[in-house]
Amino acid sequence: VCPAGSAAPECHPTVTTPVLQEIVAVDDDFGPVNGADGGDAGNAYDNDTFNGQPVDPSTIVGTIVTPATPVNGGPVPVMDPVTGHVSVPPGTPAGSYEIVYQMCLAAAPTVCDTATVTVVVAAPEIDAVDDSFGPVNGSDGVTTPSVLDNDTLNGLPVVPADIVLTPGVSPNPGLVMNPDGTITVAPGTPTGVYPYPYAICDVLSPTNCDEAVALVEVIAPAIDAVDDVFPPVGGGGTTPSVLDNDTLNGAPVVPGEVTLIPGASPDPGLLMNPGGTITVDVSTPVGTYEYPYTICEIVNPTNCDTAIAIIVVEPPSIDAADDAFAPISGGAGGTTPSVLDNDTLNGAPVVPAEVTLTPGASPATGLQMNPDGTITVSPETVGGTYE
Repeated sequence: VCPAGSAAPECHPTVTTPVLQEIVAVDDDFGPVNGADGGDAGNAYDNDTFNGQPVDPSTIVGTIVTPATPVNGGPVPVMDPVTGHVSVPPGTPAGSYEIVYQMCLAAAPTVCDTATVTVVVAAPEIDAVDDSFGPVNGSDGVTTPSVLDNDTLNGLPVVPADIVLTPGVSPNPGLVMNPDGTITVAPGTPTGVYPYPYAICDVLSPTNCDEAVALVEVIAPAIDAVDDVFPPVGGGGTTPSVLDNDTLNGAPVVPGEVTLIPGASPDPGLLMNPGGTITVDVSTPVGTYEYPYTICEIVNPTNCDTAIAIIVVEPPSIDAADDAFAPISGGAGGTTPSVLDNDTLNGAPVVPAEVTLTPGASPATGLQMNPDGTITVSPETVGGTYE
């Protein structure tokens, strides 16, 4: 107990006012940051406070409580607990990442607070660009350049290892898109313009995709039906094939690859056969005939060409050979063999029905040539040699 107004020190105790020590870690939202390029996201300590003032990183001790969780096996955003700096490594997959950190006062390690940093990483732009290939000769077949050649990822030409190529449904069995993006056109593919769809997706961010269409123009090979002039035909026969000098895609025609369409026959005696030969009937009148025909590619039925086969029909060779018959008794008379027996028509023995026999003037009253070519010698014919 101190008397009123006492100046004794023990009568005036010192009053100590507590010093405020409050540290506040505030959640952060950074991004979006391009995951392909990476880069700075921000500083987690910029909005944190100590005693109501911006925190001085040199006065705190930061600790990463929970690092970011990897997405698709790629790198993740990281935070430097000393500086508070948050960065995104190049090649980070797209996604939302959370980093939990704690900051404590260096002078009072029990004065702490915790916050969460959320970093949004964006996928790079992916662009699949439409392609146009051809014209491609469908008879030969070919392999096109890659559909990836004009596609981009993050503004740069696509690196095949950085994307997944997914071909769409082939528009024709003859077209196949290969793993490298080239398109194989099989020999014998019909004419047409074929749209072949495909998609590319970012390996790091599999949902980051784009689609495009490759147009492949396939054209028909050249087909050439060439006019024919066959050697003269006499007395019937068969010509060589009109296909022998025709071409498809610059090579001799293979009959199984074309359809032969004969035109109207110029005479009933001429008939074009399926193999392209022309049969000339023996009764065909002498003359020069033009026989038109068309060939069309089987794979492309509208790919056709027309030509003319010229057939010259001549009279068959006919040969009446002289005869010398055995002596005949003039008293008794008799009949000779036929004068036709050694005659030929078109190189073959004469068939009487195929010729007309016209006897000349008889050299003697007793000699008569009969319709079958035999010669009757009447009895009592005067002896001699008669022509």
